Amino acid sequence: MRVAPLVAALAACAAPRPATGQTVLDQEERLIELHALLLDLPPVGSPAALAAWDTGVSLELVGIPPIDGTTGSRRQLTASDHTRLFPRPRLQLGLPAPGGCRAFAGLSWIPPLELRDVSTNALAAEAGFGVARGAFRGGVRVHGVVARARAPVTDPATRDVLDAVVGGAELAAGAHLAWAALALDPYAGAGLVALHGRFRVTSDGNVLASSHAGPALHAGARLLYRSRWEGVVEVDAYPARLVHVDVRVGYVFTNRE
Repeated sequence: MRVAPLVAALAACAAPRPATGQTVLDQEERLIELHALLLDLPPVGSPAALAAWDTGVSLELVGIPPIDGTTGSRRQLTASDHTRLFPRPRLQLGLPAPGGCRAFAGLSWIPPLELRDVSTNALAAEAGFGVARGAFRGGVRVHGVVARARAPVTDPATRDVLDAVVGGAELAAGAHLAWAALALDPYAGAGLVALHGRFRVTSDGNVLASSHAGPALHAGARLLYRSRWEGVVEVDAYPARLVHVDVRVGYVFTNRE
């Protein structure tokens, strides 16, 4: 599987639509959707990666691309004005499955610690089922996130609040290529994501909500050393909304050699 062309295709098909003709309300709802999608839980890993009772502990670094906060004649602060990435710890557990198949469940939590005037409290869960036969890897995954973010958006002195609920599912396929102590898993997948975001301006209590449902695409590669140390790079795309890069580093507790 050639990952580089897939990454280029993701970036091309996910290019944002021109803002021509958008109202201020359209622009504000779009900002809500962009920030909610940044809190989504993409796989950042190949399908069917964990055997039964393997435990993966990792840290994901979510990349934040430049976000234009212009709404009408005003410019609101966005996530990219505060930081270009944020960390998210992840825990995954391989579960028993029939021969040739693999299953897993996972949890992730971002504690509400304030960093550069921004705090995010997000709880996410995921579960998946796949097949691992020879070099082939394939699977299906479902995931969901509930989050609250506080940040100075409308004014540097305020802490406006975004509440977001995000969920989705996808199919993915890849390959497991092993050389001695190293293994490389290129993979790609597609699915659907749905969200509801509610933004509240602290200064005047004004509330704006937005909902979105659409496709979600991803492609990446996982490097594994001695079946334990892992590193993953992934491009995640939500067509006409957002493209960003995620990086994950972790350790797999396993009985396999």
